[in-house]
Amino acid sequence: MTPSRRCPNGAGLSAILLAAVLSLIQADSLWADGGYDCQAEENRGKPTTIEFVLSQKWRDQSNQIKHALLADSDGVKVRLRYYPLMDPPTNIGIGQCVPADVARRAIHEAMTHSGKIDRLIRQDILPHHWIKIGSTDTAELAWTPVSPEDLARLTDPSLPTAQFQELYRSLAAPKERHLPFGMGSQTIPEAPPK
Repeated sequence: MTPSRRCPNGAGLSAILLAAVLSLIQADSLWADGGYDCQAEENRGKPTTIEFVLSQKWRDQSNQIKHALLADSDGVKVRLRYYPLMDPPTNIGIGQCVPADVARRAIHEAMTHSGKIDRLIRQDILPHHWIKIGSTDTAELAWTPVSPEDLARLTDPSLPTAQFQELYRSLAAPKERHLPFGMGSQTIPEAPPK
């Protein structure tokens, strides 16, 4: 057996700390910068993808559901999936670049086929051009309860896209922070209006 080698003067610890700092610097570049511009030349015209998780009872009506979501819209793709047991969650998530008319149609179809929507998915974790209905691939901590009255405000046909998106972001923002180890939660104060 050979004796273990040690770095003199803590050089090993320094190397580990340097590697950790470099990792953090690189990880910082992975975070979204919030500067995505939906109207930029390269982002205009990107299709909106609607991912809809349905109960098994709707399987034989998939063509009608797709047709209702596509209704007179260019640039919309629909992906239907089926929840294996019972009913999927009653949530919806709308990306920041989704036009208001497409979002309202998705909300209507979600209410029709899920019975209700009682949770909104935080927008900062969603792809910019996506709508997720009945999502099972997002964490429940990213779901915010929504009242029927607030949902009615979202479906108001007089809201243009910019105001729709602003309202969605405010309604989907977390209202409480869950504490670790099951120690309860704290209310998050509302941000002052801009």
